[in-house]
Amino acid sequence: MKMNQLRRMFLLFIMLTIVNGNHAMPCTYSWNRKHELIAHCENQGFTSVPMNLSRDISELILSNNSVRMLQNDSFVHYTKLEILILNKNRISEIKEDAFVGLHLLKVLKVNDNLINIRTLPRGVFRHLSDLIDLDISLNKKSLDENTAFVYPDGAFSTLRSLQNLSIDLFMFPEFGAGFSSLKNLTVLKFSQCYLRNSSQFRLSNSTFEHFSSNLKELYISGCRNFFLLEYGLLEYFPHLKILDFSESYVHLYQALRILHPFQNKNMSVINFHHISDNSINEDDFPYSVVLTAELMTYLRTICIEALDLSKTGIVDYQHNSLLSFEHPECFKTFIISANRLPATTARYSLQLYSFLMKAINIKVYDVSYLTIDYAHPVFINVYNTESVYHLPKSGKYFQMSPHWNINYSLPSSIEFLRFTHIQSTPSSASITCKNTSLKYLDVSYGVYKRYPKFSEDCLKQLEYLDISGISVAIITFPSMLLPKLVVLKMTNARIDQIVRKGREWMSFRAPALREVDISFNNIWTLEETTFFEQPHITHLNMSNNLFRTIPNFVTKLQKLKSLDLSNNLITSIDSDIRKWLNRMTRSHPILHLDNNAFMCSCDTLDFLLWFEKTNVIFYNGDNYTCTMSNNKQILLKEVAKNTNKYFADCKATLWLIVGIILVASAFGVFVPLSLLYNYRWNIILYMYRKVRRVVEKNLHANYLYDAYVSYEERSVLWIQKCLLPKIEEEWGLKVCLHDRDLLPGDITADAKAESIQQSRHVVFIITEHFTEGKWGRFEIDRAKYEKYTTNLRKIIVILQNIRIEDIPDEIVNISNDVCFIEMALDENEIINSTDNQRDWLKLKALLYLN
Repeated sequence: MKMNQLRRMFLLFIMLTIVNGNHAMPCTYSWNRKHELIAHCENQGFTSVPMNLSRDISELILSNNSVRMLQNDSFVHYTKLEILILNKNRISEIKEDAFVGLHLLKVLKVNDNLINIRTLPRGVFRHLSDLIDLDISLNKKSLDENTAFVYPDGAFSTLRSLQNLSIDLFMFPEFGAGFSSLKNLTVLKFSQCYLRNSSQFRLSNSTFEHFSSNLKELYISGCRNFFLLEYGLLEYFPHLKILDFSESYVHLYQALRILHPFQNKNMSVINFHHISDNSINEDDFPYSVVLTAELMTYLRTICIEALDLSKTGIVDYQHNSLLSFEHPECFKTFIISANRLPATTARYSLQLYSFLMKAINIKVYDVSYLTIDYAHPVFINVYNTESVYHLPKSGKYFQMSPHWNINYSLPSSIEFLRFTHIQSTPSSASITCKNTSLKYLDVSYGVYKRYPKFSEDCLKQLEYLDISGISVAIITFPSMLLPKLVVLKMTNARIDQIVRKGREWMSFRAPALREVDISFNNIWTLEETTFFEQPHITHLNMSNNLFRTIPNFVTKLQKLKSLDLSNNLITSIDSDIRKWLNRMTRSHPILHLDNNAFMCSCDTLDFLLWFEKTNVIFYNGDNYTCTMSNNKQILLKEVAKNTNKYFADCKATLWLIVGIILVASAFGVFVPLSLLYNYRWNIILYMYRKVRRVVEKNLHANYLYDAYVSYEERSVLWIQKCLLPKIEEEWGLKVCLHDRDLLPGDITADAKAESIQQSRHVVFIITEHFTEGKWGRFEIDRAKYEKYTTNLRKIIVILQNIRIEDIPDEIVNISNDVCFIEMALDENEIINSTDNQRDWLKLKALLYLN
């Protein structure tokens, strides 16, 4: 078969070469599954239809060219054509006999051109007797929107075999009697909509009177201006199976009222996604929709397979309305997300769960983004629920305090369950399953007191699990088996809290796990046994954490294809990880290390040499930067290529170190003895501090504050605008400010001393006026006392617009025990400066790490 196909291609090439002489062929050819010839002529700059193609082609793709007119007899040589693609040209005119000879044509696409369809010649399509699919949408817009737009029924009336028609919908449309000839038309799609509420415009009862009653699918989507619908608009389509008004702002009240022709009938899809909008808020059509039994009169009687009511403005519903369907067993997909329903209070939730129990054949159930308006909700496609796009890695929480419990069973048919971003949830929930088909479960970004308890049967078929935005501290995963789980998302799950306590956070077994996302968790370390039960992971996302090195457990993941550690604090890659990456180059893994804290120095020279020679694929690796010893940022690639230039003195430094070691060894006996004698009290104090820290760790000593901040009045505005949003809101730490946290009635000196004692670290914000304050020197002395006698971890000094000679002597005297950071007092400079962004990272690391 392959030899025959090659022989045919060779003969075709010889024939076309003879026809065209020595000129290169602008088109290429391929064979479809039926072994029919396809001519690929797209993106070749044609200004007219090429006439020298093979006569045997069954499909011609001529899109993205510059054809301006279809002349008579343009395709007369291609009588075997069944598919003709002419979209995205500049066609403005089609001659009456342009399609002569195309009696076998089934599909014609002339969309996205400049055709004024009102001027189409009367018999332009008469040669296309077998045409099934016509797309003439996205063409020239009508300039006069205040007069009737008369569609050329004489041009379309000859398409008696036509089944699918895609066209634009203009203001005041008139579809003449010629459209009644399209008896086989089953799909009518208005791809571009120009309707709006002006000049008393409305889609009237007579708009579609000449269309076939056999129509099965009607799409009027994307009309993002409000307009009126008359009551009998759809009465000509009694057999309609799909009705799609998605993204057309007709308001839910109107959409529900025009459903009367479909009472007690079966429908496949009713898509009312986002048909109410906040731009519509009138007395008759309010933005806040309350469903009543009267409004649901028609919809409740229809046997619907898929219903999308997402983002329709529903804020409430009366008894016997929204969930009062007479045929709940018909449902396979039910979407009601992104409404402001109080559906997470006990009464409403029980009604939803009751409906779910009756919908015994349901597969997709989405009740996400409820209670409030979310800025960027993520919607699923009612026609293809697998094409869901997942959330940005952040979320806002609005804490509520429900006090109700619920227990329910999932129907065995359900495959897709999503209730993400629900702000009020039951105090406890127990969910059981029997013979479940559940594959997709998303319970992310919910406000839970207790995580819902799922029985093991619920998770046997699970392939996708998203528990992002929920603290793992409340998630109780027993050591159960999830045999088919492939994707796990745990972003913003506060995994760092569990790591600090030494608790296990991956207790379940998922041998089929392939993709894991644990980004945005403030993790700085993970144990060697992490993912030990999941050796087949191929994609691991640990970005936006606090890793200083690549954790060693990744070397156990021998099938890894993508490792994302971007936006961490990694300074270098150690030798063990480098060896592992070299072994993995055969499988071409991709390593993401953007926005890390790489260091370029003699200490990292081995890493730099390896980076230049390795075959490991670094995503965006050409743009990685590193910090030199003089604190300048430079491209890592540039340094790695020129190590002799940047580190010529590294060997000399090495020999100097060796010489120093040899000299020091000569005094190895005398120097230690003299040091022990002269610094005996300092050594005793140091040993005491070491022992105390070990004891403190074993006793799990707690601090009331992560940091005590000392400052003078001129720094208050900077603290409010810059420091507190970073430390408390973004990093989740707790600081003590004497103006905010000390009670007015307390003795100030005692209160300050006690607060410093209860803080893990002390942060001094030093300006040139710091010592003029009343308590600055006292707080320095107290911090020194706590540093040397009790449990204070670090003294951090932030220098702001101060000369070195103005630094208080009390700080200078303990400079060896102080961590200095320079920051500008101007908050605009902090936001815009790359150097100050590094200073924030340094402060974050100092506060997080003891």
